[in-house]
Amino acid sequence: MAKKQTLAIIDVGSLSIRLKIFEMALKESPREIESARRFLALGAETYRRGLISEEQIAELCEILAGFVLKMKEFRITNSICVATSAFREAKNRDFVVEQIRLRTGLEVKVLDNSQERYCHNLAVKELMSGIEKIIQSGTLILDIGAGSIQSTIFDKSEFVFSQNMLLGSLRVSELLSDLERQTAHYASVLEEFISHDLDDYHAVEPKGINFQSMIAFGSDIGFIKGLSGLSPREYCFLSKKRFLETYDFLVKTKPEDLVLSRNIPSATASLLLPTALIIKKSLEYTGLDGIHMPAASLCDGIMYQYAWQKMGYALKMNPDNDIISAVRHISKRYRYDKKHAEQVEKHALTIFDSTKRQHGMGERERLLLQLAAIMHEVGKYIHVTNHSSRSYQIIHTTEIIGLSREDREVVAYTARFYTQTDLFSDRYFQYLPADQRITVSKLTAILRMADSMDASHRQKLKNLSIVSLPDTLSISFDCNEDLTYELWAFGKKTDMYRQVFGAIPVLRPRRQAQ
Repeated sequence: MAKKQTLAIIDVGSLSIRLKIFEMALKESPREIESARRFLALGAETYRRGLISEEQIAELCEILAGFVLKMKEFRITNSICVATSAFREAKNRDFVVEQIRLRTGLEVKVLDNSQERYCHNLAVKELMSGIEKIIQSGTLILDIGAGSIQSTIFDKSEFVFSQNMLLGSLRVSELLSDLERQTAHYASVLEEFISHDLDDYHAVEPKGINFQSMIAFGSDIGFIKGLSGLSPREYCFLSKKRFLETYDFLVKTKPEDLVLSRNIPSATASLLLPTALIIKKSLEYTGLDGIHMPAASLCDGIMYQYAWQKMGYALKMNPDNDIISAVRHISKRYRYDKKHAEQVEKHALTIFDSTKRQHGMGERERLLLQLAAIMHEVGKYIHVTNHSSRSYQIIHTTEIIGLSREDREVVAYTARFYTQTDLFSDRYFQYLPADQRITVSKLTAILRMADSMDASHRQKLKNLSIVSLPDTLSISFDCNEDLTYELWAFGKKTDMYRQVFGAIPVLRPRRQAQ
C-alpha cells in the first residue's frame, strides 16, 4: 500500500464526460487537485436508438485522449474510468469499450445502476456536513441523473428503501421532444408524464415515514443552484419559496434563452425543467420547506471508495451497513421469520469467523453470507414448500444498492442451494463459472449447517464457541431445551460442509434438559 499517490477518475456520463484528479495519502482525506468536464450527450442516442453512433464514438475518444494527455502532465499511472446508463443500455457497448481501449489505452468499467447509486450515496455522506443527524429522521434522497432517478429513504439512521425510475432529465426530454414542438403547454404535459411514474413509486414505497428532510443532487442540480443565486459547486439549503421562483422562471423561459442569457450549456438547458419538476413534485409530496443540495459527483464517490478500500481512509459511516439494512427491510416486506433469520445469521457468521484458515475467504464474502442468511427464506412468501427457488428469484431480480450483479448472483444462488442434498449435480450450479462455483459452494455449506442449528425456529442454541481443527469442527453451546430435532437436522445437513471443507462438524452441548 503506497503512502502517497495521485489518482485520476473519469466518469463517462450520459450527458458529459468528467475528469477529476486527486492527491491521495495513507489514512488521510483525499484532495482534489484538478478537474475537467466536456459535454457530449451520449444518452440522447442511446435512449432513442439503443446505440452509440460512430460519430459519437469518435468524439468520445477524442475527449478521452485529451484527458489522457492531462493525466500524463501529472505523471499519473493509476486511473479508473467508468461509464453509466448510456453504456449500460447501448447494444454496441462492448464494441465501444474496445474502441476506447484501442484508441486511448483506457479500460472502461460499465457500472450497473446499483454500483453507480452506491457511489453517489457514498459521496453525499462524505461531503455533506451533518448528514448523520439528518438521516436520524425520515429523509428522502433524490439522485437525479440524465437517464433515471433513484429515490432512497432513510429513517432512524437506517437505509429503508430505494427505487429506480426511468425519469432522468435527458431521457424524459428525448421522449417528449416531439410533444414539446406540438403544444404550447409543454410544462403541463411534462408534469402529467412525471406524475404518473411518481404515483407508481409512491404506491410501493414504505408507508408511515414522517419526512423531515429532503436531499437532491445530480448533474443538473448545480445549474439550478446557480439560477437560484447560490454557488453551484458548494453545499446549500434551498428554501421552497426560492426554489419555486426558479421553477417558475424555467417554465417561462425557453432553453435557447437560458443559453444566451444565463450561459447554460446548450446540452443542459432543456433538461433543467424536468429536473426542477421532479423536485417540485417531491416537495409537494413530503410537505417540506426546502431541499439540501450537496455538491457531490460519481467521481467523488469512486474516489472515497478507493480511499477506503486501498488507502485505509476512515469513512464517516460504513456503507456496508446500508446494504445490510436494505436487505433486512426487503425481507420484512416478504414477511420473513425475523428471529429465525437473525439466529441463522449469527450462527453463520460465527462459523465463518472461526474457520477463516479453512475457507480462505475475505470480508466481501462474509457480507454476502450475511445477506444470504437474512434472505434465505423470503421465498416462503410465495411458496412454503419449494421456497429456496423462490428466494433465488426474489434476490436475483431485486436491486440492492451496493451489490453488483455478480455479488447479487452469489447471494441468490447461496439461498437457492442451501436446501439441496446433491448440489454438485444441480444444473444451475454446473452453469456457474469455476471461481463462482467455489465461492457459492463454501457459503452454501456454511449456511446449510447454520440453518440446521435452528431447525425448529425456536432459537434453542445459545453462546456458541467453535474450535476448528483440520479434520473436525467442534461447536459448543448452551441449551436448556430438548435438542432431538436439531441434532437430527444437523446430522442430515452437514454433508456439504464435510465435502467442501473436509472436516466433520460436531455439536457439543454444555447443558441440556434432562
